[in-house]
Amino acid sequence: MNSIQLSPKAHKRLSTFVGEMAGIQLPAHKKNLIESRLRKRLVSLQFQSFDDYVEFFLSNNKSAKTEQSIVIDLLTTNKTDFYREARQFEFLSEFYSNSVNRLLLKRQSLNVWCAAASTGEEPYTLALELSELAKTHSDFSFRILATDISPTVLATAHRGVYAESRIATVPLELRKRYFLRSKDASKALVKMSKLLRDTIQFDEFNLIQGDYSNLPKFDVIFCRNVMIYFSPEDRQKVVTNLRQQLNPNGLLFVGHAESIGSNRLDFQQLIPTVYQVK
Repeated sequence: MNSIQLSPKAHKRLSTFVGEMAGIQLPAHKKNLIESRLRKRLVSLQFQSFDDYVEFFLSNNKSAKTEQSIVIDLLTTNKTDFYREARQFEFLSEFYSNSVNRLLLKRQSLNVWCAAASTGEEPYTLALELSELAKTHSDFSFRILATDISPTVLATAHRGVYAESRIATVPLELRKRYFLRSKDASKALVKMSKLLRDTIQFDEFNLIQGDYSNLPKFDVIFCRNVMIYFSPEDRQKVVTNLRQQLNPNGLLFVGHAESIGSNRLDFQQLIPTVYQVK
């Protein structure tokens, strides 16, 4: 199986397609990653070469569209954790603990978009923090839209079931309050409580190709650790679209390895990686 190699021609066609559709950059040094993630798929479909496989999923064959989604799914990196970059969640809670900032919501629910939800750890962390805030402030409520380009990871997120080892970063009191342990102790699994799951809507959205006009306006957008895979041009395009979806005084959270570039003129930085609409 390892004898199936990605030719320069197939690599160029594949990387161009993935870049245009999902913004993911796949330069020459990613060749081994592409091969390792797609080989099993080639073998299962009985293709003898990457050239034949690329020709198939870029064709007008009626099953090509489905295969294109599978290719993007397999080549998307989905690394996430509960309370990843924890200071951002602390900041969000502190921000809306301030009555002045809650008044800006005009007693409406805080509308949050988690734009790269992956397997769900980020939106559930948001739900944990905001649920705790709602317990102590009667004038506060929230709802979360969690989207991702990958239907596979969204299915995992929607189930809300995780290995117990995955929640080690969640404070103990929150684990007791919001996680349900499997009745079968040998499985070492936990499930998010219905209370939390009901605060989140999961849906597919492509940050590069998606129609942002179909989305509502948001008070908070988390778009973290996904734009590092985009070209500078796509990154600017995405940040511009995110800015247009934010309400006045809205907050944008990005990853620590990311920058909003020239769009910084539309925002003021509150802390590193957290920006507010001017």
